[in-house]
Amino acid sequence: MSGAGLEHAALANNIANVNTPGYSTFEVAYKQALAATEPTPPDPNELTLATDNPRQISINGEIPAKPFSVSAARVDNPIKMRPDGSNVDLDQQMAELTQNSSYQQTMSEFLTTQYTRIRSAIEEHA
Repeated sequence: MSGAGLEHAALANNIANVNTPGYSTFEVAYKQALAATEPTPPDPNELTLATDNPRQISINGEIPAKPFSVSAARVDNPIKMRPDGSNVDLDQQMAELTQNSSYQQTMSEFLTTQYTRIRSAIEEHA
């Protein structure tokens, strides 16, 4: 959710600066950063060793997960959309903003559902 929020802020900033001469857009590659947090699965043909501490040795060629970290980066696009040197395409930015908003809303609803299920399971056993 924090990556989607940062992407939303970058897109809003790009839209706000659509008329700024020489402005270059910013983008946040949070989906790629989120994908990098998933460890690479080991070979399914080998017996795996479960570890629960980062100081334990990983076996079977598993690449450990990376911590989630993302930031906005300026896009070096040689194609300028406007005569004033700006590379902001308003239609593209608005489409990406809409897509990002939908993603954020979907993830929020998913998390709400998961927390509701967890709360329900706890209350049933209490």
